[in-house]
Amino acid sequence: MLTEKQLKEELHALAAEEMREAYISAILTFGGALCKDEKGYYLTYSSSDYLLAWEFASYLREKYDYHGEVGIVDPDDKRRNRFYQVEVRGRHALGLLSDVGKVKVAGGEIVSLDLGVKSKFSSAKDAQAYARGVFLSVGNLTRAAEGLRLELTFEVESDADAFLSFLKREEIVMSKTEKGEKFSLATRKGQTLSDFCALMGANKSVLVLQEMIVKKYVDGRTARAGNLALANTDKSVSAAIRQYNDAVALRDGTGGFLGVPKEIVEVAMARIENPDVSIEELAKFLPGKITKSGLYHRLQKLRELAEKIREDKQ
Repeated sequence: MLTEKQLKEELHALAAEEMREAYISAILTFGGALCKDEKGYYLTYSSSDYLLAWEFASYLREKYDYHGEVGIVDPDDKRRNRFYQVEVRGRHALGLLSDVGKVKVAGGEIVSLDLGVKSKFSSAKDAQAYARGVFLSVGNLTRAAEGLRLELTFEVESDADAFLSFLKREEIVMSKTEKGEKFSLATRKGQTLSDFCALMGANKSVLVLQEMIVKKYVDGRTARAGNLALANTDKSVSAAIRQYNDAVALRDGTGGFLGVPKEIVEVAMARIENPDVSIEELAKFLPGKITKSGLYHRLQKLRELAEKIREDKQ
């Protein structure tokens, strides 16, 4: 059973490997505040998740050589959790917000400001990093009698709508509901959970969820257990078709895989020659041994390269 702790640990590990501007943009949307006093502009970032605050401070050190510390703030209301805060002042504050697309600056002054949720991205990597930042900021994964439930809670309806549009572009469907003065996007569907984790690049969590889907299917349809490994769900077929189309696009767009890494060529050729087999079977057509996680990683890279080719053609 996948837990919220396991999922968030994997996402933080991925963020530590590569801290992209899209990730910082996402967390600033929900924890950032731009202020001005007699000394000029300053930016504060606050979060109840220490790792998010620490990652933001680390990004400032690495990208801007700005050594801001993570402060601890205990609220007056003892029923509320403490939170962690990082402050950025002067040119670093405006430079950072400009770099991540939150403001436009001219002559040291802000000429436009956009702190809302984005819905379009120039690359699959940026979309992946942004989704991670959004989930770690406003998402949770809970377990109930009926199974897992993933939910993202937004303070502003336009933010919920923008992220819902982003998910639809990725063929991920979640329901939107109003909860008091907040707005929720949620799903209990195992395959949607798996697709969302895949969007965030959480391949280990995807594998756990796929095993859960298989187990649930087997438990409910014992008579068909022998065939389940070959035909998981209609979504698996759709994924195979998408991978086939990506492989063809990459082959045709590079003149026969010119300049493409060998391991990606091997996966693409295997999918073209075997368009309807499952992920498990696809691994059998590759040279050497490869783990499921490794194969998912190569398929993700295949998709990114194919998307870049399609973008270049537009």
